[in-house]
Amino acid sequence: MRCLAADVGGTFTDLVLIDVDPATGAGRLHLDKVTSQATGSALGIADGIRRLTAAAGVVPGDIDLFVHGFTVGTNAFLTRNGAKAALVVTRGFRDLLVIGSQSRPELYSLTGRKPAAVVPRSRTVEVDERIDAFGEVVMALTEAEAARAAAAVAALQPESVAVCLAFAHLAPAHERMLEAALKKLLPDVPVYLSSSVNPQIEEYPRANTTAVAAYVGPVIERYLQAVEDRLASIGVRAPLRLMRSDGGAATARAARENPAHMLLSGPAGGVIAGAALARDLGIRDLVTFDMGGTSADFSVILGGTPTMVPGREVDGQPLRLPTLDIETISAGGGSIARVDVGGALRVGPASAGAVPGPACYGQGGTDATVTDAAVVLGILDPQAFLGGDIPLDPDRAHRAVSRHVAEPLGLSVEEAAYGIIAVANANMIQTIRTLSVERGHDIRGFSLLAFGGAGPFCAVHMARDLAMAEVVVPRHPGVFAASGLLMTDLRHTAQAAWQTPLVSVDAGDIGARLGMLKTELERELKQDGVAAGDRYFAFAADMRCIGQFHQLTVRLPAPDGGRWWDAGKLAADFHAAHEKAYGHADARVPIELVNLRAEGFGRIPKPPPLPEAAPRAGAAIAIARRRVYVDRTAGWIEAAVYRRDDLRRGDRLPGACVVTQRDSTVLVLPDQEGAVGRGGVIRIRAKDR
Repeated sequence: MRCLAADVGGTFTDLVLIDVDPATGAGRLHLDKVTSQATGSALGIADGIRRLTAAAGVVPGDIDLFVHGFTVGTNAFLTRNGAKAALVVTRGFRDLLVIGSQSRPELYSLTGRKPAAVVPRSRTVEVDERIDAFGEVVMALTEAEAARAAAAVAALQPESVAVCLAFAHLAPAHERMLEAALKKLLPDVPVYLSSSVNPQIEEYPRANTTAVAAYVGPVIERYLQAVEDRLASIGVRAPLRLMRSDGGAATARAARENPAHMLLSGPAGGVIAGAALARDLGIRDLVTFDMGGTSADFSVILGGTPTMVPGREVDGQPLRLPTLDIETISAGGGSIARVDVGGALRVGPASAGAVPGPACYGQGGTDATVTDAAVVLGILDPQAFLGGDIPLDPDRAHRAVSRHVAEPLGLSVEEAAYGIIAVANANMIQTIRTLSVERGHDIRGFSLLAFGGAGPFCAVHMARDLAMAEVVVPRHPGVFAASGLLMTDLRHTAQAAWQTPLVSVDAGDIGARLGMLKTELERELKQDGVAAGDRYFAFAADMRCIGQFHQLTVRLPAPDGGRWWDAGKLAADFHAAHEKAYGHADARVPIELVNLRAEGFGRIPKPPPLPEAAPRAGAAIAIARRRVYVDRTAGWIEAAVYRRDDLRRGDRLPGACVVTQRDSTVLVLPDQEGAVGRGGVIRIRAKDR
């Protein structure tokens, strides 16, 4: 069995191939990093697969499974380069996306601006129909009116269409009539219905989620077609699986049906891999920190389990689909440093990306970046970057940092370079606090799992400033997120609005409703080719105190036909979740259910654990020493340099030292010490701990 994962980022495409010997069951790991050639594109995948399979002694046709994570949907949404979509709404709701909600990022600002709607008012079509809050038809949608609305949409020449009618989550018949009318005039244009994308109460979040699906759908479709064509061109016949925002995988068919699930595909693999590593090392709580060339992604693992949210805001707009709780900021190796008009040093959000890249790449870039700063400080070895595939030019790095930062601020070039790293770290530290401290977690007991190309040399400063327990660096940090793509299963979600008091719930009624959701998921998994024995399911309910607005998701037992229903236990579970989320709970307050949820999974074969090198007696041997600038107090110091491939379990790495490897560089500060543990993981702690 040969499993391949490819994670396309803004700067690099990471590839991991695990080749399992059928006779012994042992696995061999092969990895590579290639430039993405254009931000988030699929251009580098074919070349990367050819090079990786050649190094492994196989051909692309030998690959049995290909799992892929990508950022093209996120990039299209954030840069507003999505499709030319149209939106159909009930008459009177044309301004739905423009008005949005009363939520304001800056509550007291007199000049606050809302994010622009992904579908403007000029491309929104109203239709005469009405369904009330109980799902009853007030004004029926006629065939003639559906045809008129479809013709109005066709005149806009859209690339995609979103349909969101009032209370369609309770009665979807009108949306389906419109879909049929639209398909007659626009047979090749994808149509996304709110009753399928997000069948849930609250008009604006449901409409915006559906509009986002239409906005990124054609972009993702073109990307998937390009990936499929490139895989076919080099002879890859393995089934294609795609990472979803919730940490599950999807077939290409499922991804096309609801592309909104793919919006945060890129960062999800690192969280899944982080949870697996936490369980393997016996770490209960940690923060995952993935810093690549363009952005940094953070998530919290609690009790060895990734945290999920039923919806989130992306660039100020609601995306109401289950996702891993990931925060992303523009902080990467390519983040550009500049001095603003007020004389303050800023790092990001602009990035040099893969082209032209940091100044030290020698590809035409002249701006100072985080990577340039790391070269100036001696952290990165110019001749060993990416195994020598991209030799770095330290003179260009010095000139860029000097011109854009040191000279405007009157600093030495090393002080300016350290300032670039410190400002980037400060931005990321605040993100960690948002995910942990602001949610009631004591970050001092957490580990910081650092991966990505740039994460392991920034994490040690961040963990020290936050007084975190340790920094954990996986064996292959630069491709760690890609390895997580091989640890997941196919996933589908279904939900149904059902607002009813808990005391009124009948076991037979709720069991039947959950059974309908399960049947829907069974159908999806069957279309994916998942055998019945490889399917499994989970159920949950969105609940709240009657009179509340916010809701909590609480797990439900499977409706197996026995005495599965226990309203008292469910109430206790809800109040416990309320206490954890808000710091208080009142068991006397009546509760209601708002939505029912179901998840269907299809097992994907997983590669076996990789063999581990035998422990070695004695200390690790440094291959060199070089000067590294660690901070403004210590200045330049002599640091030992180790090669990651030479390290074995039990080795101690007293700071200051640098560990080099093809896909990343690990930094240990003078007051810290690293230790190599199981699986080649490096755990870095303060020397006094």
